[in-house]
Amino acid sequence: MYKRIIVAVSVALFTLLALLAAIITDLNDRDFPQAIGSESRLNISFNESGYSITEAFSKLEELDTRLKLGLVKIAPDLASEGDGQIFATLNDDGLPDKFTWFSGDDTGKIVGKDRLANSYPDGLYLVTGNTARLNEFADTLNDAGVKVSRRDASILDSLVFVVQERGFTTAILASLALISSLALFWLSVRARGRALQVLGGSPTMRIQMQDLTEFGGALFVSAGTVAMVAAIYVGVFHGWMYVSTFLKVLISLQVVVIAISILAALIMSASVWPSAVMLATRQPAVKSLRSVAIVIQVLTFVLVVAFATPAWSAYKHSSAKAAEMAQWERLADQVSIVFATDIDEMDRMEPMIGEMVKDAESIEVAALSYTYTKEMWPSVNFDEYSAISFVNQRWLDLVTMGAKQPVVMPISHHNMSEDLVHEIQEVIDILSREEHSENLFEQLQFLQPVEGSRLPVAQGGGGESLHFGDDILLAVVPSLYDTFNDSALTSMISCNNIVFTGVSATQQLLERHSLDVQALRDLGIKGELKVVYIAEEGILQAQFAAYLVWMQNLSLIALAVAFSVATAISTLITATLQAKRDFPLRLAGRSWMLILQSRVTKELLVGIILVIIVVLLQRPDAIGIVLVTAAYGLLIVPLSHLFAVHWCFNGVSKRRI
Repeated sequence: MYKRIIVAVSVALFTLLALLAAIITDLNDRDFPQAIGSESRLNISFNESGYSITEAFSKLEELDTRLKLGLVKIAPDLASEGDGQIFATLNDDGLPDKFTWFSGDDTGKIVGKDRLANSYPDGLYLVTGNTARLNEFADTLNDAGVKVSRRDASILDSLVFVVQERGFTTAILASLALISSLALFWLSVRARGRALQVLGGSPTMRIQMQDLTEFGGALFVSAGTVAMVAAIYVGVFHGWMYVSTFLKVLISLQVVVIAISILAALIMSASVWPSAVMLATRQPAVKSLRSVAIVIQVLTFVLVVAFATPAWSAYKHSSAKAAEMAQWERLADQVSIVFATDIDEMDRMEPMIGEMVKDAESIEVAALSYTYTKEMWPSVNFDEYSAISFVNQRWLDLVTMGAKQPVVMPISHHNMSEDLVHEIQEVIDILSREEHSENLFEQLQFLQPVEGSRLPVAQGGGGESLHFGDDILLAVVPSLYDTFNDSALTSMISCNNIVFTGVSATQQLLERHSLDVQALRDLGIKGELKVVYIAEEGILQAQFAAYLVWMQNLSLIALAVAFSVATAISTLITATLQAKRDFPLRLAGRSWMLILQSRVTKELLVGIILVIIVVLLQRPDAIGIVLVTAAYGLLIVPLSHLFAVHWCFNGVSKRRI
């Protein structure tokens, strides 16, 4: 019977490991899609090279063709609201138009190199062809000042990555806590028989080997059963190509957990070996396990309470990332203009760029967001605001698109500190046109998000990073061209703080103002302006950040289960030790509440003290989630004691105990 209990609980444990292995397999497949034969991925950066965007892509295509690498660039699928990815080939390598991942929840799209016409060359590339000459590829680009980092498909690397992520670490801790509880349960079951064997003179080594062999055998049976069923499930519902990777991950996790569990059982067995005094005084054999049971119960309870706040923070972080991804999706059709020119050429183009911005404003396709944070203005008193962002109405329209209720409200500059007003006036004076510098401050409209709204703004000097906040001061400029001089507009465009709507429309703007490649060559300018999407990297990062929260919460649930099992075992040991007291009291008509009052009160007091200690050490912002988790833990204690005394009472009645 007891072996069946161990097998059943360990099946649940190894099922958790199978879920973890599936997630690792999915992550590995996301990095290296097996359906297209990817075994390596490259991160390429041309920032410090002398290549223009066009030259960079030409160089990559030439090397890809010569070395037969089958390079595929990863980019978000902007056509499907930015919530997926597409893979753009540099050459026609015979790849399918579509493929599925391990998860099977969506389809990967293979597109031609035309999709990269308005993208940066920097980013992630998959190698779907021959990897034997990858070092030659990297060396060639490194010699030209291009940074190339390589990562090959590795199950070990995926495991290490997962262990480093807090959400996955919690799952592993939950597994170890649960397996330790199982080892404790097995020793408690074997305590009486082992004491009799010691009394009968059996060698210590033989008793230890018998305990560990039977316990380990039950674990191996469970692990093998789960592995077999899980492998068949993966093969049928995900594809047989993934079974090998999945089993490597699952078996690795199972071996580690089984090895640790056997080691834990060996240590606990040695530490609670039946003593001569215990045998002579005929004390219950499980008495020596009581201290170990308390330690495991306390540790799992502390882990549950301690990880509640990180799990909640991960959820909040994921929610913020989901909101950020939604904002990036709203900006999916927005593009920036990249300057592949030197400083002198940019100076010559500034008047033309100013006229282009003026033209773009007239057709409402230019959006500005330039944000100053406290780190950028350390000497300025920001009042209650975390940042100040200069925006125009077009930006507000983009980031509030679809909002059913107003998300911003006007404020008067008279309610702002003099220091802040003075700093804003200085910025306007420095960046404005001389002919329009008077009374510009009075033309600014100041807004702030309404309560409960978080508005995204672009970081000053690096518009590819969105800053979300509910305490941002928005300074709405009436006109980009009339407010800022040509030099400031050029700088803001180069930093992605001014973006434009639509690739075709932006390209036409460049042509109308003699900023296309051919017109620049006619003017003797060797550089070029390239139109690229701004949302690609932001969407990819937000996708991954939102993915981890599910595992974090699942891990917390698993840890709660481990605590529940540990508590149940601890209370069973206590009930067994107290059976001689509890049985006659119950027969005398004493209620279970009165019988359990003293032991339950002690454990609840200890639990409350532990919660207070965790709160004082962590100082969590969300104290509510800690209290809810603690309440669950403190509720399990009396319920477990009630179940344990019922079980022991029935066992004594039927002379099984």
